[in-house]
Amino acid sequence: MFSKYFWINLLLAILAFVAVTVLVFKSFGWYTHHNESIEVPDLTGLQLNDARKLLQEKNLRLAVVDSVYEVPKEKKNISHGEVVDQNPKPGEKVKRNRRFYIVIRSFSPPMVDMPDLIDLSLRQAIGILESKGLKLGKAIKKPGMPPVMKQFYKGESIKPGTKIPKGSTVDVWIGQGGSDVKIGVPNLIGKSRSEAMMILSTSNLNLGAEIYTDAVKDSSKAVVIRQSPSATAEPTISEGSDIDLWFSNP
Repeated sequence: MFSKYFWINLLLAILAFVAVTVLVFKSFGWYTHHNESIEVPDLTGLQLNDARKLLQEKNLRLAVVDSVYEVPKEKKNISHGEVVDQNPKPGEKVKRNRRFYIVIRSFSPPMVDMPDLIDLSLRQAIGILESKGLKLGKAIKKPGMPPVMKQFYKGESIKPGTKIPKGSTVDVWIGQGGSDVKIGVPNLIGKSRSEAMMILSTSNLNLGAEIYTDAVKDSSKAVVIRQSPSATAEPTISEGSDIDLWFSNP
C-alpha cells in the first residue's frame, strides 16, 4: 500500500485531476468569452436591414422584431421602418451572440373596430371613440332628439365593427333638440377641442362654428382663445344652443 508505485500513482492522479479542472475552467471561460464584452451600438433611426447588418458585424444577433405606429413625442423624427427602441440599451456591455429585441415604427396604423355610437350622448360617444384610439370630427346637428343619430367615416355611413385605422376621425349626426330651459354658458377658454366638446355635451350645448387663427400650426394642440356667447353663470341661452369657438396654438 505504501510502496513507491502507490505514491507515484496517487501523485499522477492528483496532477491529472488538477489538469482536468484547470482545462474545464479554461474551456468554460473560452466558451463564455470571459472578460470579453461588446459595447451595445445605438440602433435608433436605422432601417431594419442596416440594424441587422451592424449587429452581425459586432457578433450580435437580432432575435425579435416588434412594431408600433405611434411613437413618443421625443421620437417623432424617426421615420416609418426605422428602429424606435431596443433591448439591450445603447452603451451597455454584453457578450458576443447576445440576442437583441428591437421595435420598428410601422408604415401603417393598426386597425380597430368602429364602435356603435347610435343613441349615445355626444359625451359618451367621445369617450368611446377615444378609448378606441379614434377622434370625433364634426358633430352635425339634425332635427331629432339629442343622442347620436348616425356615424360617418370619410363622408360615408359606417357600420359598427368595420375595421378602420387607429387615429381616424369619425363624424356624427346629433339631434338638435330644442328646449325652453335656460342655462348658463360654460367657460371654454384654454380648453382643447376634445375638452370643449366634452363640456358642451355635459351642458346640453352644441359646438357651432370652429374658427382657427393663422397662428395655428398644429390643430391637435390648439386651444380655445375666444367663444361666443361669452361664459356666464346666468341662465341666458336655451339647451341645445350653439357655441362658436376660436382656436389658436398656445
